[in-house]
Amino acid sequence: MRALKMISGLSGDLAAPEDTDLGVWPQVWGMVSLASAVAGTYHGYKRNRSVGWAIVWGLCGTFFPIITPTIAVAQGFGKRAK
Repeated sequence: MRALKMISGLSGDLAAPEDTDLGVWPQVWGMVSLASAVAGTYHGYKRNRSVGWAIVWGLCGTFFPIITPTIAVAQGFGKRAK
């Protein structure tokens, strides 16, 4: 019944219940994702001298913030491809 009231707006409070508090982890994960996107963008541009590859690496850094920097370091962070 409470869910129906929240959906219909009859309760006047559409906020999430207090038991769904996730703490600081979403903010931490967002910052890690942002840092990975910036590092991926830098690596993609420096490695290929291409804005297109910079965008691809930046997006990969956003969606895969642990894997992308690991691959970039394995390739030689910012070093030209041969």
